[in-house]
Amino acid sequence: MNKKSYKINLLKITAGFAILIAIGCSNEFLQDKNTKGITDEVVFGSDLTATAAISGIYDVLQSDSDGREYDTKSLFVPANYTTQDYEDSGADTEFKTYNIGTDSGRFNNLWIINYKGIGRANIALQKLPKSIESGSISKDLGNRLIAESKFLRGLLYTMLAQNFGGVPVVVNPSGGDVAVDDYAPRNTQDETFAQVAADMEAAIPNLPWSYGPEDKGRATKATAYHYLGNAYMWMKQYDKAAKAFEALDGHAQLEADFLNVHAAANRNGKESLFEIQFYDKASDMGWGRNDNVTALQSFCMPNEISGWGGYINATKVLYDSFESGDKRKFATVIGPGDVHPDPLCQIKDFPNNNIYTDAPANTIKMNTAGTVAKPWTAVSNAGYFCVKTWRDPALTGNGNGKIFGGQNLILARYGESLISLAECYLNLGKTAEAITTINKIRTRAGLASLTAITTTNILDEYRHEMAGEFTLWYLYRRSGKATEYIKLRHNITIPAGRELMPLPKSQIDANPNLVQNTSY
Repeated sequence: MNKKSYKINLLKITAGFAILIAIGCSNEFLQDKNTKGITDEVVFGSDLTATAAISGIYDVLQSDSDGREYDTKSLFVPANYTTQDYEDSGADTEFKTYNIGTDSGRFNNLWIINYKGIGRANIALQKLPKSIESGSISKDLGNRLIAESKFLRGLLYTMLAQNFGGVPVVVNPSGGDVAVDDYAPRNTQDETFAQVAADMEAAIPNLPWSYGPEDKGRATKATAYHYLGNAYMWMKQYDKAAKAFEALDGHAQLEADFLNVHAAANRNGKESLFEIQFYDKASDMGWGRNDNVTALQSFCMPNEISGWGGYINATKVLYDSFESGDKRKFATVIGPGDVHPDPLCQIKDFPNNNIYTDAPANTIKMNTAGTVAKPWTAVSNAGYFCVKTWRDPALTGNGNGKIFGGQNLILARYGESLISLAECYLNLGKTAEAITTINKIRTRAGLASLTAITTTNILDEYRHEMAGEFTLWYLYRRSGKATEYIKLRHNITIPAGRELMPLPKSQIDANPNLVQNTSY
């Protein structure tokens, strides 16, 4: 799964879905090839091709044709703009009022891509047992690939349900590269997460705790336990959720230094439980790149040093909300007059930086994100910027052919698991255990230990641990306290029912059995 593992070819299977076949060991990713006539018996006919078929499910996470719409607009934006700690300097301002249109392309993209992956998983789950039985693939590997497929299906349903609530749950192939029947109705949110839990429970026994270097990035037991705990929390089954998170003890670790969690060189680090894997060794990283790269950093970097972008901005409210001495602050957000905390991402070293501090001599480039007197471009010219998604020194911006990059994106990590475990303990009345667990996070952050704990403490810790990643809004919503918390911290009232995102209008138009969320 990592960049040294595979060459990638696109094979089209007679069952109707496209999968990525990985052959050989190389640093090169190949373009799609014409493979007309290749059958599913061939694809699932050997250890090599079956493994590559499952890589094709992972591939749906690696963005879409222009490398920016899915991971940036469908995953990052909804998880962060809804928290009011991030905002857009472009046109995507509807999250400020929770007035998201039903014709939103980002959510239609999320729906289409996730159901494509679910469809691939369903076909794999139909074919793999037959290949094991026939002896075409080894039993141990086949069982692991089945487990990976179930994990990925559960992950993709998680991403849908945390946005929309209940969605159509389809676990059998429909005959094409899509998971849903044309007219499948919605399941409830609890039914959707029950399927996620079932998939994770089934996956765990046959997933390893770790892989060798060639397979870094594939799902592990720890990955599945994390998402199992998450699913049970959505269903308010906190005892089962706690047991899932407790299973990570001894198998997952916190990074000693919070800044190292998102370091570009720390791919699949010890705290990470699951990352979207990207590849950044192509000669051309400018516009027109295919998938396996991301432009999220270009959206987050200041326009002054990227020549383009600066659309996704942190807010002064987030910046000011950190406790004094919180080591997570500058690893999450920097503002006017701040130096980038990563020594490999010094602002003065970006080639598009043409701002000097010693005019008219112009020999010393500015090394801060603007100044207090003159903040850099952002919403209302406030000048606060994401740090977690601005860690790749090779991605330099427009005009240098380096708009896209290969920094992995962490979807799940142990820091979140521990706060979730503390939340479970609190809901189970185990206050002492909740305090002990949350203080592991606070100790790393350099903060004083709590001696008492409330749900607000939990949500504050999520905010300062997970801001600028891919889950924060959903953690608020999962707690059942999103509306109260946004009112408390931002004095914004979420309209009734608008904690959920709207189902895409185009999907409702195509399926008369899909019912829109009531507030849209």
